[in-house]
Amino acid sequence: MKKTFHFILELFRIIFILFILLFGYSFLNTFLIEALGGFELIEGTNIATVFFLLQTAGILLLITIIYRNKLQFSGWYTSDHLKPFSKKRTQIFLLLSVVAIGGSYLILLARMLTV
Repeated sequence: MKKTFHFILELFRIIFILFILLFGYSFLNTFLIEALGGFELIEGTNIATVFFLLQTAGILLLITIIYRNKLQFSGWYTSDHLKPFSKKRTQIFLLLSVVAIGGSYLILLARMLTV
């Protein structure tokens, strides 16, 4: 019963961490998009879908790296099976997330240059 309660507390902690980090990124993202020309550049196109999917994938991957390598060891739920990502896997995921986020902004820049 105690492990179940701690697991539920950890789920709420994960949701709270996701909320805070995504909320902060949304402010930064809005500022960057407005600085590059505004939402009008991608609004109403399929480019908007690709743009936001790439950003979402990149951000969620970054949050996964942070949680698995640091935050899971300071929470309520403890287990013998909790292990951080290997250094190589962390580097691969970090590269993928940076490429996804950077690629989304490259799409925005390319759209800005063609309009």
